[in-house]
Order: sequence, then structure tokens, then C-alpha cells
Amino acid sequence: MNSLRAALLALFAASVAMAAVMVALVVSSDHESAKEVTAVLGPLIGLSFCGTGIFAWMRRPHNRFGALMTAVGFAWFLAGLTEANAAWVYTLGVYLGPLYIVLVGHMLLAFPSGRLETDAARTLIAIGYLDALFVQIPFFLLGGDISTPDNAPRNAWALTDNPDGAQVFGAVSQLVAAVLIAWLAVQLVQKRQVASPPQRRAMAPVLWTGLALSATLAVAVVGQLLGAGTSVAASPSLVSLIAFAALPWAFVIGLLRGRYSRAGAVGDLVERLNARGIEGESLRDALSDALGDRSLALAFWSRGSERYVDAHGQHVDLPPATSRSRAVTEIERESVPVAAIVHDAALLDEPGLVRAAGAAAALALENERLEAELKARVAELQVSRAKVIEVGMAERRALERNLHDGAQQRLVALSLQLGLAKTKLRTDPDVAERILDGARGELASALEELRELARGIHPAILTDRGLAAALEALAGRAPVPVEVEAVPEGRMPMPVEAVAYFVVSESLTNVAKYADAEYATVRVVRENGYAVVEIEDNGIGGADPSAGTGLRGLADRLAALDGRLEVDSPPGVGTTVRARIPCA
Repeated sequence: MNSLRAALLALFAASVAMAAVMVALVVSSDHESAKEVTAVLGPLIGLSFCGTGIFAWMRRPHNRFGALMTAVGFAWFLAGLTEANAAWVYTLGVYLGPLYIVLVGHMLLAFPSGRLETDAARTLIAIGYLDALFVQIPFFLLGGDISTPDNAPRNAWALTDNPDGAQVFGAVSQLVAAVLIAWLAVQLVQKRQVASPPQRRAMAPVLWTGLALSATLAVAVVGQLLGAGTSVAASPSLVSLIAFAALPWAFVIGLLRGRYSRAGAVGDLVERLNARGIEGESLRDALSDALGDRSLALAFWSRGSERYVDAHGQHVDLPPATSRSRAVTEIERESVPVAAIVHDAALLDEPGLVRAAGAAAALALENERLEAELKARVAELQVSRAKVIEVGMAERRALERNLHDGAQQRLVALSLQLGLAKTKLRTDPDVAERILDGARGELASALEELRELARGIHPAILTDRGLAAALEALAGRAPVPVEVEAVPEGRMPMPVEAVAYFVVSESLTNVAKYADAEYATVRVVRENGYAVVEIEDNGIGGADPSAGTGLRGLADRLAALDGRLEVDSPPGVGTTVRARIPCA
């Protein structure tokens, strides 16, 4: 930023030097009849464009409008070369004279963003530069008459003396200029019509001055075409010159108007907030009235879910930073996010306005944020409660199926074996013994399956010895090497430990089934009132929480405790599952 500031200051010094050169040319000119007026007004007009443009450039470095206004000032100084007595310098000044008019059109169509937004605008300006820099070249080479006034130097670029041919090119250049000026006026009117109210308010001083300039230039060019003047060096009318000179001051007036508007808008908003309580839609309406943007919307920061929600607690997607029509201004209170104001991008031309209005309404926004967050939590709890019930029913069905297909079948088989052993006990004791040995093995298998089912419901080791021991047991049974890096000392609330255990259990199951990992690590830490559970592996990644029921079930379990599940699984890099569980 310091290097840009230094470069812009050097640019302004160059404009001052060019203004001094212009004064010297005017004072020494043999063909300038109003030396005193021209020596004062000429440099003043150029410096007003350069000074205002450099100020705008410094204020918003990424906006090209300041650069365009500065370019207009320098082009004006180049047009001042027509004050020179040397024929070559005078001819160069006549040739470059129309360039500042094209740059003015470019500046007006690019205001306030600094970009030409439409294909029509880009086409118009491209033709303007071609007309100014190329179409009139044959006029000079064919010996066109540029000696206006009569005692001015002659055309120094003439290669032949063909005034009639030169006049054809001069007339074509002026005809193209007339069409372009009329087209410019139409484009400016359309630009105003499609603008939003904040954009119209911001553009008004510059836009109306530009329309006045277009109208007066059109009259002057048409007059030349009809015979009032035939030279391409013909000067703009006095009215056009006044409108042109007023453009930088119109920009300054727009800035001052914006600052006064900001003070008035914020003052009215504060008075309205103090006069009566403003809530809900009326708060949005108050901010909308203060900023003059009927499309304004509010989003509130939910600290529980760490995302923006609307007044009803529903998730809100903010416009991207690349959007040209919508912008977002985030409001903080004591360095903590409170809300985001979604507004017309035109309000960014006065960046302090939205922030000042938001700061004035920060307390009201905080109240609305709390209410929106409460609604969001209620909505999340309702959804999570329904999902927990659904998951619970699914787990019961799975438990019933496992019992039926596993332990129940083994116990039925055991009953049959015992009955058979009883019938053989007296007649064939050896066979009965073998049957009882098989029944004993069947009973051991049934007991092991029941223990596995019990661990899936709630492991006894978690109740008896705590989370650290339960996680070590999980790691010991995992088919891949698992390192438990950290577990908090002391016990946490039983619901928290249970959810943490099942997060690790489900994650390690997924690692074994899908990750193709060589190892995994488990960490549980307490952080800012949360138990943070993190399972990381070095597998193939690409896990999708929405694709399976396991991770979705974990998310529902966590939601019941107001917790949150995060899955980071870029393909080829591994997977990190992170759960944050409130833990007072």
C-alpha cells in the first residue's frame, strides 16, 4: 500500500508538471486569443481530474474508476499541446485532442465499479478509441486543414495535398463521433434504469453531469457536420466545456453527499431504535430504510452450529464474494460475530455506511441473534429427536435380528443337543459325553456373541472403568494398529462418554471396512467447554457422511447432546472424523 501511495503521489507530481507545461505553452502561444483565461482554466481542469482521480484511486485501489479519471486529466493536458507554436507539437495536440472525450465516455460507463459491465458499452468504447486514434489518421496524411484559428501552425504530418480527400475522412470521423455520443447518452439512461435505488443515489451527480455533457457534445458535433465547422480540431462548445469541467466536482459532491447521507441515516436509525423496541421484520425494515435498500436481508450467527441462520433459525447461504449484485457486511460485537447484513453491492462504494448502521443496531441485532439461535436449536433438536427415535428403532430391529440369527439359534441348538445327550446318557455314555462337549462349545460361542451385543448396547467397561479403558479395549480389538494418544483424566458425564465411545467405535469400524489404512490414531481432549473426539487414519479417504447410515447415526446421536460431527476426507489423503460434544 505504501508503494502504491508513493506511485500515486509521483503521478500527481507529473500532472502538476504537465499543468506547468500547459501554462508555458499558453503564455508563449502566437494563436491563443484568451491567454489569461486559458492559462488559468486549462491547468485547473486537468488538475481537478488528476487530483480527484488519484484520490479515488488511493481510496479504492482495486477500482479502475480513479485510474480512468486520472487518464482523462492527462489526456486533457495532451490536448493542450494545441497551444504550441511548433507545427509538429501542434499537430500532435490536434490528433490527440479527441482522446479525452473517449476517456470521459469510458469513465462514465464504468462508473462506479470501474468496469464496463455490458457488451454494448465495451463495443461503444472500442469503436470510440478506433475513431479517435485511427480513422482520422488519413485526414492528417492527406493534408487536412487544422489551422484553427487562422494563424495556427499548419498540418506537419501532410504527405500530400489532397484537402477534398482529407475532408471525407474528417467527415466520417465526425459522423462516427456523433453516433457514438448519441449511443453514449442512451447507454447512460439505460444504466440508470437498470440500477437499484442505492446505485441510482450513488451515481446521480456524475450520471446527470455526464448526460448533460453528452447532450451538448452531440449538438456541437451535429453543428460541425451541418457546416458550422469542418475541422477535426474544432473545439467543444462552452456549455460542453462547463459540463466536462464539472465532472470531477460532481464526483466529489457524490462522496460528500454519501457521507452526509451516512450521518443522517445512522442518526435516524439510532433515533428509531431508541424511540421504541424494534424486533424481527421491523428491525430489517429499519435498516432497509436507513440504507435505502429494499432488498436488504439479515442473517444471524449461531454460535452453537457456527453458521448463519435466518430469523426462523433456518440455515442461510450467504452470497459469494464474487457476486457483483449482492454483498455481505458482517457485524461484530466485542469481537464476536453477531449478524451479517446482505445488501446491494452498490453500498460498498460507501463502505462505512453499512458498518455504521450495523454498529448502531448491534444491540438489537444481538437480541435477534439470540432468538434466532434459540429457534435454530429447537429446530435441530426436533430433527435430531426424530432421527434418534428412528435410529433407536433401527438398532432395536438390528438387535432383534442379531439375537434371532445368532445367540437364539445357538441356544436352540444347545437345547436340542442337551435333549439328545439325555437320551444317550444311559445307553451310550461316550456319545453323550461328546454331545455335551459340543454343547459346551456352543454355549461358549453364544456367551461371546451376547457379550459382543452387550458391548454394542453399552459396554460394561465404560461404566466400570471409564472412557480411557474402554477406548484402549476398542483399540486392542481393532484389526488395524490404533494408538490412543490422549484421553482426559477423570470422568466426564456418562452421556458424553457414551457418545464419545460410539464415535470412536463406529469410526474404527469404518477404518477397518473401507479405509485400507495402515494405522489410526484416537484423541479426546477437553477444549472450551467441549469434549473434542478426533479419529484420524492414513487410508484412501473419500468418505461421504451422507452415503452411509453409520456416520449419519453418529451425527444424530451428537445432535441429541447439541454436539456436532465433522468429517474431513480428501481422496488419497486419509480421513479425520471430529466430534465436538458440549461438556460442562
